Amino acid sequence: MEDLCIEVTNVDGLDRSVRNIDFAPVIDTHNIGIIYIAPGQTTEAEILANVSGSPTYNRFLDVIGKRVRLDEVQGMPLGGLRAGEDGDETVVWGDEIARATFHVITLMPNNPHDPGNNNKKRHIGNDYVRIIWNGSGFPYRMETIPSDFNFVNIIIEPHSLGSPTTYPVDSHDNEYFKVTMQLMKGMPDFVPIGEFKIISSENLPYLIRRVCIKADWFCNIYQQTGRDTSREEYSTNWRNRLRFIKRLKDRAVAAKSALST
Repeated sequence: MEDLCIEVTNVDGLDRSVRNIDFAPVIDTHNIGIIYIAPGQTTEAEILANVSGSPTYNRFLDVIGKRVRLDEVQGMPLGGLRAGEDGDETVVWGDEIARATFHVITLMPNNPHDPGNNNKKRHIGNDYVRIIWNGSGFPYRMETIPSDFNFVNIIIEPHSLGSPTTYPVDSHDNEYFKVTMQLMKGMPDFVPIGEFKIISSENLPYLIRRVCIKADWFCNIYQQTGRDTSREEYSTNWRNRLRFIKRLKDRAVAAKSALST
């Protein structure tokens, strides 16, 4: 039977190997942009300048994840967000195997010395997937906020109100939204919601969270495999950690064999 314990003689090498393992996250991480478009807005400058949204949009943020203060979070990947520079808080969601950090435009401050809000754009510009809350009244165009990495837009638009005989007049649960998806030119059609979905505000955050994480999974595979899924295998964070561990074991076994000869 193979020894369960292997003596490691190269302590310096062990330290480096353990650090490499530590650098590989124990979960799969996703960075998702959330963009709010107010009524009548059509330009990048107008949209990136938003620091607030509608009440329904804010309720959506409160359910799609959990708001956390950037200066109080330790040991959690936050998609490059920094306290102060990128605002006071953001929205995150996670379970045992995955974590999503949402780059929320309305939670990031405007800088008077950065009229184009390039600091905001440097975050969402690197997100493969963006959630577009489109209250403009106009169709959202893929090129509105251009980026080489924006593969998928998940677009939320107000659709209708439910029957007032079924829901109280002042209830927000009777709002319905139309959800559609845009894909970058050249991407294979993988859209998991069909042509569109009509969904209530109550269920909207849960659908969007599932779709955006699945879409980000697909985009990571699409990007890592050279946009040709037949070329090579996509490695998850779990597999990368396992490779580091196996490499450490192989080196320890080789060193032990060398000492015994």
